[in-house]
Amino acid sequence: MDLAPYHTWIVWIHVVGVFLFLIGHGVSIFVAFRLRNEREPVAVRTLLDLSRRSITTMSVGLLIWLLGGVLAGFSGNYWTSGQLWIWLSLVLAIIVIGMMTPMGRFYFNRIREAVGVDLKTNQADPNFAVDAAALDAAIMSGRPMILAAAGFGLILVLSWLMFFKPF
Repeated sequence: MDLAPYHTWIVWIHVVGVFLFLIGHGVSIFVAFRLRNEREPVAVRTLLDLSRRSITTMSVGLLIWLLGGVLAGFSGNYWTSGQLWIWLSLVLAIIVIGMMTPMGRFYFNRIREAVGVDLKTNQADPNFAVDAAALDAAIMSGRPMILAAAGFGLILVLSWLMFFKPF
């Protein structure tokens, strides 16, 4: 099937996926920065729940983003034309997403455990005694600025590659 006539629409869908991903992921970024100044266990649990609830939007956006990008590569004949920018885009996205996902998950899970949230059920134990020092250590163990900078840097590089197709 020739996808070339649909290229503009496929790229548009790809960009919509990026926006959905960024909207969903933006919630987790906000939560990561807000947690730096929050020590009240109920508020921490609420922030963590908000982040968890945004994962669906982020995941759907990521799927549309990646699938749309791969299809755009076919509809624009980029995969077989010798242009390296599309291959570099895919490799960079996979590497950065593959690094950032566990870093964010491990960080948020450390905090969930510190406030008595079961990692499997996401239910808070009402009898859990929060250790303020352990909660503080869990919150301070993350580096949201590094994750945000890596994610923003990836978006800048990918958009540069996509728009300018330098090689």
